[in-house]
Amino acid sequence: MSRKPSFANLRTIPAPDASTSMTAVVAQGAGESASRTSTRPTSREGRKQIAGFFTTDMSFAMHMLARRQNRSLQALMAEAFNDVLRKYGESPIGD
Repeated sequence: MSRKPSFANLRTIPAPDASTSMTAVVAQGAGESASRTSTRPTSREGRKQIAGFFTTDMSFAMHMLARRQNRSLQALMAEAFNDVLRKYGESPIGD
């Protein structure tokens, strides 16, 4: 098993020449800004991930239910979260 590199090792690496590194960064950034797009899928725009750790039995049961209902696991989770919100008197959010 190898050890992780230490930040102390960075002291032995010579620093790059400031004038050449800044020129390269500016030249690289100028061409990319116009063609650069977000790597995030549009289906995730305006959304936040909620995750949890469950037993393998729970995972299997939820995946099987989703498959039997011809729905996604995310749709079942949204339904479950909305049910919990209703249970505690909160307004359900939707999807």
